[in-house]
Amino acid sequence: MSIGSRLRTESGDTYLLGVVRVGLGVLLFIRGLGFLRELATVGYFGDVFHLPFLPEAMVPTRAVYVALLIAFVLASVLVTAGHHARAALFFASTLGVYFLLCDRLQFHHNRYALYCYAFLLSFSPCDRSLTITEPDAEPSGPLWAARVAQLQCSIIYLASGGSKLLDPDWRGGRVLFDRFARYGYMALDKGVPPGVVEIFSRAESTSLLAKLAIGTELFLAFGLWHPRTRVFALWLGAWFHIVIEGTSAVEGFTWLTLLVYALFATHDTRGRQLYFDSSRALGRAYARLVGALDWLARYEIKAWEPDHVGGHHIVIVRRDGTRATGLRALAMVSRTCPALFLLWAPLALVASFTRGSDSSERE
Repeated sequence: MSIGSRLRTESGDTYLLGVVRVGLGVLLFIRGLGFLRELATVGYFGDVFHLPFLPEAMVPTRAVYVALLIAFVLASVLVTAGHHARAALFFASTLGVYFLLCDRLQFHHNRYALYCYAFLLSFSPCDRSLTITEPDAEPSGPLWAARVAQLQCSIIYLASGGSKLLDPDWRGGRVLFDRFARYGYMALDKGVPPGVVEIFSRAESTSLLAKLAIGTELFLAFGLWHPRTRVFALWLGAWFHIVIEGTSAVEGFTWLTLLVYALFATHDTRGRQLYFDSSRALGRAYARLVGALDWLARYEIKAWEPDHVGGHHIVIVRRDGTRATGLRALAMVSRTCPALFLLWAPLALVASFTRGSDSSERE
């Protein structure tokens, strides 16, 4: 089957689409409030120097701009709530692109990326879960729009890493050196230790960082797609964007990308089981913690009935029926719960050296 045919016919659980839709709605709402704040503090961009992509006649008046901003914010609320979510996503994303076209001085790639992902998701059945109204009775739906959004994520990495690779100033670290010299105070304001900022502000450090950044972006562009490298790519990408968030002002692009990462997860719900020992306080605590952090609905959580394995607080039953206990169970939890995902690789590494914490016995 060709890639095009597979895209047209592939279907799966739509819960993750709902999760990403809610996140996009929140980010759109924050962006709308930012527009309103700029309007109140700086003023209407059309009253001062601006450079529209569109003919000047298509730039709205102040009154129309205010009305459009209010409509944008209301649409983001509908997206978050799941009421006419797909139409609201389409409207908000189209309106956001229109705002960018009205003044290129306000154009930022992170803003465009937000509108692009919202536009693509509007063509998916993202309104079948996490809605305030009665959701669609059918929890499964086509995933082609989600796959296109994933492809857009890879295109961003490829374009960013490729352009930096071809730029001798970026490749040699001079761009990063200048950025640290200009904006190092932002990292200090976010709590990064001065010694760390000083080390990374050296020419030899920025040269190495530039090459690591380019290699990371190019790896992520392709590594996210291969089953054997996907989890590591997601973990590396999460740390990559957290570091960027701590050292740069990217207007929520970090959280947008991490949100889109959810689309790379398997589109099913409750595909794993977590059994816990209800007779132990620690077992009950683990179950409550995982239940609170299982934002992607990876687990069906049940009380464990004692068996021959014994001596465990929780047992994870994977999709293939194999079981994990001890550190391997904790590594599995960190792998599947977004709030703990940054801990996954070190936990998995340590767990790989343990014995007696895994079982090939099927349920």
